[in-house]
Amino acid sequence: MSLPPLGEALRFFREDRKLTLRETGRLAEVDHAYIHRLETGQKESPSSEILERLVRVLKPSSRDTEILIYLMAHPSGDAELVRYVLENSSIPIETFEVAYGVRHRGTTRPEPRALIERAQRVIDSEDE
Repeated sequence: MSLPPLGEALRFFREDRKLTLRETGRLAEVDHAYIHRLETGQKESPSSEILERLVRVLKPSSRDTEILIYLMAHPSGDAELVRYVLENSSIPIETFEVAYGVRHRGTTRPEPRALIERAQRVIDSEDE
């Protein structure tokens, strides 16, 4: 089952910290079932207070926290790209945002690596 982008990010950070849903919920003082619904896309827009609680427990870097905030405002997108960027911390947030905002025609999507490379070329060409 494919997760939504925000859910992919939350699960990535939770698993990185080796926390269960129940442990995360207890530490963040958020119902674990609500966290599950966020991860699976049954809920999409947590309040900023809930996100702050989750960030406090999941401890993402400042860059990754920016990605979470961005995903709250932009729930529709490519979860595979989100995972790729989270796994590759050298990718700047600006490059992620450009790649995430790309809309595709047809049924095939470029691989995340290709999207990031294209986005970086666009950013580099604007700097010239």
